[in-house]
Amino acid sequence: MAFVGAVLALVLWLFCGSYIAAEAVYPVENGANWFSRHVGSRIKSLFAGSSAFSENKRLREEVARLRMACAESARVADENRRLRGMLGLDRPGDSVPFSTNRWICAPILSRGAAVGNPCVLRLGRGSLAGVKRGAVVAVPEGLVGRIANVTPNTSELRLITDPSTRVACDVELGGDAGGDDEAQSSSLAHGILYGRGHSTVASTEASILYIVHPLRVRNVERQIVLPQRAKIITSGLGGVFPRGLTVGFLIDGAHGDETNLEQEGDVEPAVDFLSLENVFIRRED
Repeated sequence: MAFVGAVLALVLWLFCGSYIAAEAVYPVENGANWFSRHVGSRIKSLFAGSSAFSENKRLREEVARLRMACAESARVADENRRLRGMLGLDRPGDSVPFSTNRWICAPILSRGAAVGNPCVLRLGRGSLAGVKRGAVVAVPEGLVGRIANVTPNTSELRLITDPSTRVACDVELGGDAGGDDEAQSSSLAHGILYGRGHSTVASTEASILYIVHPLRVRNVERQIVLPQRAKIITSGLGGVFPRGLTVGFLIDGAHGDETNLEQEGDVEPAVDFLSLENVFIRRED
Protein backbone atom coordinates (compact mmCIF):
# COMPACT_ATOMS: atom_id res chain seq x y z
CA MET A 1 0.00 0.00 0.00
CA ALA A 2 2.77 2.33 0.82
CA PHE A 3 4.31 1.62 -2.58
CA VAL A 4 1.03 2.29 -4.37
CA GLY A 5 0.59 5.53 -2.50
CA ALA A 6 4.05 6.65 -3.45
CA VAL A 7 3.38 5.93 -7.11
CA LEU A 8 0.11 7.84 -7.03
CA ALA A 9 1.80 10.77 -5.33
CA LEU A 10 4.50 10.76 -7.98
CA VAL A 11 1.96 10.68 -10.81
CA LEU A 12 -0.07 13.49 -9.24
CA TRP A 13 3.07 15.58 -8.78
CA LEU A 14 4.14 15.02 -12.35
CA PHE A 15 0.77 16.06 -13.79
CA CYS A 16 -0.11 18.75 -11.28
CA GLY A 17 3.43 19.98 -11.05
CA SER A 18 3.70 20.49 -14.83
CA TYR A 19 0.33 22.23 -14.77
CA ILE A 20 1.41 24.46 -11.94
CA ALA A 21 4.75 25.09 -13.67
CA ALA A 22 3.02 25.99 -16.93
CA GLU A 23 0.76 28.40 -15.09
CA ALA A 24 3.71 29.77 -13.26
CA VAL A 25 5.70 30.60 -16.39
CA TYR A 26 2.65 31.98 -18.29
CA PRO A 27 3.04 35.57 -17.02
CA VAL A 28 6.68 35.55 -18.07
CA GLU A 29 5.95 34.15 -21.53
CA ASN A 30 2.97 36.46 -21.99
CA GLY A 31 5.04 39.47 -20.93
CA ALA A 32 7.81 38.52 -23.36
CA ASN A 33 5.27 38.11 -26.15
CA TRP A 34 3.63 41.48 -25.34
CA PHE A 35 7.04 43.17 -25.21
CA SER A 36 7.95 41.60 -28.54
CA ARG A 37 4.68 42.65 -30.19
CA HIS A 38 4.37 46.16 -28.80
CA VAL A 39 7.84 47.30 -27.91
CA GLY A 40 10.03 45.15 -30.11
CA SER A 41 7.99 45.92 -33.21
CA ARG A 42 8.37 49.66 -32.56
CA ILE A 43 12.08 49.27 -32.07
CA LYS A 44 12.27 47.28 -35.30
CA SER A 45 10.26 50.01 -37.03
CA LEU A 46 12.67 52.63 -35.78
CA PHE A 47 15.64 50.68 -37.09
CA ALA A 48 13.79 49.93 -40.34
CA GLY A 49 12.93 53.62 -40.74
CA SER A 50 16.51 54.61 -40.09
CA SER A 51 17.69 52.03 -42.62
CA ALA A 52 15.12 53.23 -45.17
CA PHE A 53 16.20 56.83 -44.59
CA SER A 54 19.82 55.88 -45.12
CA GLU A 55 18.93 53.93 -48.24
CA ASN A 56 16.83 56.82 -49.54
CA LYS A 57 19.72 59.23 -48.96
CA ARG A 58 22.13 56.88 -50.73
CA LEU A 59 19.79 56.53 -53.71
CA ARG A 60 19.27 60.30 -53.93
CA GLU A 61 23.03 60.81 -53.98
CA GLU A 62 23.35 58.14 -56.66
CA VAL A 63 20.65 59.83 -58.75
CA ALA A 64 22.47 63.16 -58.37
CA ARG A 65 25.73 61.54 -59.51
CA LEU A 66 23.96 59.99 -62.51
CA ARG A 67 22.45 63.37 -63.42
CA MET A 68 25.89 64.95 -63.24
CA ALA A 69 27.28 62.18 -65.45
CA CYS A 70 24.44 62.67 -67.97
CA ALA A 71 25.00 66.44 -68.02
CA GLU A 72 28.72 65.93 -68.54
CA SER A 73 28.02 63.44 -71.32
CA ALA A 74 25.68 65.94 -72.99
CA ARG A 75 28.34 68.65 -72.78
CA VAL A 76 30.91 66.31 -74.29
CA ALA A 77 28.47 65.41 -77.09
CA ASP A 78 27.76 69.10 -77.78
CA GLU A 79 31.49 69.86 -77.84
CA ASN A 80 32.06 66.94 -80.19
CA ARG A 81 29.34 68.18 -82.57
CA ARG A 82 30.76 71.72 -82.43
CA LEU A 83 34.29 70.57 -83.21
CA ARG A 84 33.06 68.26 -86.00
CA GLY A 85 31.17 71.22 -87.43
CA MET A 86 34.30 73.37 -87.29
CA LEU A 87 36.18 70.69 -89.21
CA GLY A 88 33.33 70.15 -91.65
CA LEU A 89 33.06 66.46 -90.71
CA ASP A 90 29.28 66.62 -90.23
CA ARG A 91 28.69 67.87 -93.79
CA PRO A 92 30.45 65.38 -96.07
CA GLY A 93 28.48 66.50 -99.10
CA ASP A 94 29.46 70.15 -98.82
CA SER A 95 32.63 71.69 -100.16
CA VAL A 96 33.66 72.93 -96.72
CA PRO A 97 36.98 74.80 -96.89
CA PHE A 98 37.95 73.78 -93.34
CA SER A 99 40.40 70.96 -93.99
CA THR A 100 43.22 70.14 -91.61
CA ASN A 101 45.86 70.89 -94.23
CA ARG A 102 44.51 74.36 -95.11
CA TRP A 103 43.29 75.79 -91.82
CA ILE A 104 45.05 75.97 -88.46
CA CYS A 105 42.81 75.54 -85.42
CA ALA A 106 43.71 78.05 -82.70
CA PRO A 107 42.28 78.47 -79.18
CA ILE A 108 41.35 81.92 -77.90
CA LEU A 109 43.60 82.81 -74.97
CA SER A 110 42.15 86.20 -74.07
CA ARG A 111 40.06 89.09 -75.33
CA GLY A 112 41.25 92.65 -75.63
CA ALA A 113 44.93 91.67 -75.83
CA ALA A 114 47.36 94.14 -74.27
CA VAL A 115 45.59 97.19 -75.70
CA GLY A 116 42.23 96.54 -74.04
CA ASN A 117 40.44 96.55 -77.39
CA PRO A 118 37.51 94.06 -77.39
CA CYS A 119 37.88 93.79 -81.17
CA VAL A 120 41.27 92.13 -80.71
CA LEU A 121 41.63 88.52 -79.55
CA ARG A 122 44.81 86.75 -78.50
CA LEU A 123 45.21 83.28 -80.02
CA GLY A 124 47.29 80.32 -78.93
CA ARG A 125 49.00 79.71 -82.29
CA GLY A 126 51.89 81.62 -83.80
CA SER A 127 54.58 81.54 -86.44
CA LEU A 128 55.85 78.15 -85.24
CA ALA A 129 52.47 76.71 -86.28
CA GLY A 130 52.57 78.43 -89.67
CA VAL A 131 50.54 81.54 -88.81
CA LYS A 132 51.41 84.67 -90.78
CA ARG A 133 50.42 88.28 -90.40
CA GLY A 134 47.40 89.18 -92.53
CA ALA A 135 46.07 85.60 -92.55
CA VAL A 136 42.29 85.22 -92.76
CA VAL A 137 40.50 83.83 -89.71
CA ALA A 138 37.10 82.15 -89.91
CA VAL A 139 34.81 79.51 -88.42
CA PRO A 140 32.21 77.40 -90.23
CA GLU A 141 29.55 80.05 -89.53
CA GLY A 142 31.52 82.71 -91.36
CA LEU A 143 34.30 85.28 -91.42
CA VAL A 144 35.92 86.30 -88.12
CA GLY A 145 38.78 88.64 -89.06
CA ARG A 146 42.51 88.82 -89.87
CA ILE A 147 45.76 88.25 -88.03
CA ALA A 148 47.28 91.60 -87.02
CA ASN A 149 50.45 90.50 -85.20
CA VAL A 150 52.33 87.24 -84.76
CA THR A 151 54.81 85.89 -82.22
CA PRO A 152 56.35 82.40 -82.25
CA ASN A 153 53.57 80.91 -80.11
CA THR A 154 50.74 83.47 -80.19
CA SER A 155 48.98 85.84 -82.55
CA GLU A 156 46.54 88.75 -82.39
CA LEU A 157 43.26 88.52 -84.27
CA ARG A 158 41.52 91.72 -85.31
CA LEU A 159 37.79 91.05 -85.69
CA ILE A 160 35.74 92.36 -88.60
CA THR A 161 33.76 94.29 -85.97
CA ASP A 162 36.74 96.64 -85.52
CA PRO A 163 35.88 100.12 -86.90
CA SER A 164 39.06 100.10 -88.99
CA THR A 165 38.03 96.94 -90.86
CA ARG A 166 36.77 97.06 -94.45
CA VAL A 167 35.54 93.97 -96.28
CA ALA A 168 34.64 93.86 -99.96
CA CYS A 169 31.38 91.94 -100.06
CA ASP A 170 28.44 90.82 -102.17
CA VAL A 171 24.78 90.90 -101.18
CA GLU A 172 22.86 87.89 -102.50
CA LEU A 173 19.66 89.25 -103.98
CA GLY A 174 17.84 86.00 -104.70
CA GLY A 175 14.29 86.08 -106.08
CA ASP A 176 13.16 88.85 -103.71
CA ALA A 177 14.83 91.63 -105.68
CA GLY A 178 12.21 91.68 -108.41
CA GLY A 179 12.44 90.76 -112.11
CA ASP A 180 13.05 87.27 -113.43
CA ASP A 181 13.47 84.87 -110.49
CA GLU A 182 15.93 82.61 -112.25
CA ALA A 183 18.11 85.54 -113.25
CA GLN A 184 17.86 87.21 -109.86
CA SER A 185 18.68 84.00 -107.93
CA SER A 186 22.32 84.26 -108.96
CA SER A 187 22.60 88.05 -108.97
CA LEU A 188 24.73 89.95 -106.49
CA ALA A 189 25.03 93.54 -105.35
CA HIS A 190 28.51 94.76 -104.52
CA GLY A 191 29.26 96.74 -101.38
CA ILE A 192 31.77 97.45 -98.63
CA LEU A 193 31.30 96.13 -95.12
CA TYR A 194 32.34 98.31 -92.17
CA GLY A 195 32.92 97.28 -88.56
CA ARG A 196 31.29 99.39 -85.87
CA GLY A 197 33.03 98.16 -82.74
CA HIS A 198 31.77 97.01 -79.34
CA SER A 199 30.23 98.86 -76.41
CA THR A 200 30.87 98.18 -72.72
CA VAL A 201 27.63 97.28 -70.95
CA ALA A 202 29.10 96.27 -67.58
CA SER A 203 32.46 96.62 -65.94
CA THR A 204 33.71 95.12 -62.69
CA GLU A 205 37.08 94.26 -61.27
CA ALA A 206 36.50 90.64 -62.27
CA SER A 207 35.01 90.99 -65.73
CA ILE A 208 34.03 93.32 -68.53
CA LEU A 209 30.97 92.64 -70.66
CA TYR A 210 30.50 93.95 -74.18
CA ILE A 211 27.78 94.20 -76.77
CA VAL A 212 28.64 93.90 -80.47
CA HIS A 213 27.24 96.62 -82.73
CA PRO A 214 25.75 95.50 -86.06
CA LEU A 215 28.06 95.67 -89.03
CA ARG A 216 27.28 98.15 -91.80
CA VAL A 217 27.20 97.51 -95.53
CA ARG A 218 27.64 100.63 -97.65
CA ASN A 219 28.29 101.77 -101.23
CA VAL A 220 25.53 99.60 -102.72
CA GLU A 221 23.97 100.85 -105.94
CA ARG A 222 20.86 102.91 -105.29
CA GLN A 223 18.56 101.25 -107.84
CA ILE A 224 19.07 97.71 -106.51
CA VAL A 225 16.37 96.42 -104.16
CA LEU A 226 17.99 94.71 -101.19
CA PRO A 227 15.71 92.14 -99.51
CA GLN A 228 15.56 91.72 -95.76
CA ARG A 229 17.73 88.94 -94.31
CA ALA A 230 19.76 88.90 -97.54
CA LYS A 231 22.93 86.90 -97.11
CA ILE A 232 26.20 88.82 -97.39
CA ILE A 233 29.41 87.07 -98.42
CA THR A 234 32.98 88.10 -99.16
CA SER A 235 33.45 89.04 -102.81
CA GLY A 236 37.17 88.31 -103.00
CA LEU A 237 37.85 91.70 -104.61
CA GLY A 238 41.20 93.14 -103.61
CA GLY A 239 42.58 89.75 -102.69
CA VAL A 240 42.36 90.38 -98.94
CA PHE A 241 39.62 87.85 -98.12
CA PRO A 242 38.81 84.72 -100.14
CA ARG A 243 35.50 84.76 -101.97
CA GLY A 244 32.41 83.07 -100.56
CA LEU A 245 32.84 83.36 -96.78
CA THR A 246 29.61 84.33 -95.03
CA VAL A 247 29.78 87.70 -93.29
CA GLY A 248 26.22 88.19 -92.06
CA PHE A 249 22.63 88.96 -92.95
CA LEU A 250 20.92 92.23 -93.78
CA ILE A 251 18.69 93.15 -90.86
CA ASP A 252 16.01 95.51 -92.22
CA GLY A 253 16.81 95.97 -95.87
CA ALA A 254 18.65 99.14 -96.88
CA HIS A 255 18.05 102.85 -97.31
CA GLY A 256 19.75 105.80 -98.97
CA ASP A 257 23.01 107.06 -97.54
CA GLU A 258 23.93 110.69 -96.80
CA THR A 259 24.53 111.45 -100.48
CA ASN A 260 21.33 109.68 -101.51
CA LEU A 261 23.32 108.27 -104.43
CA GLU A 262 23.98 104.89 -102.83
CA GLN A 263 22.33 102.82 -100.12
CA GLU A 264 23.43 101.15 -96.93
CA GLY A 265 22.05 98.93 -94.19
CA ASP A 266 22.79 97.21 -90.89
CA VAL A 267 24.14 93.68 -90.97
CA GLU A 268 23.78 90.99 -88.30
CA PRO A 269 27.10 89.12 -88.07
CA ALA A 270 26.98 85.45 -88.94
CA VAL A 271 29.42 84.70 -86.11
CA ASP A 272 28.71 85.07 -82.39
CA PHE A 273 32.03 86.72 -81.55
CA LEU A 274 31.47 86.77 -77.79
CA SER A 275 31.05 82.98 -77.53
CA LEU A 276 34.03 81.96 -79.66
CA GLU A 277 36.39 79.45 -78.10
CA ASN A 278 38.38 78.30 -81.14
CA VAL A 279 38.94 79.76 -84.59
CA PHE A 280 40.60 78.67 -87.83
CA ILE A 281 43.51 80.55 -89.32
CA ARG A 282 43.94 80.21 -93.08
CA ARG A 283 47.32 78.80 -93.90
CA GLU A 284 49.00 81.05 -96.43
CA ASP A 285 50.91 79.37 -99.27
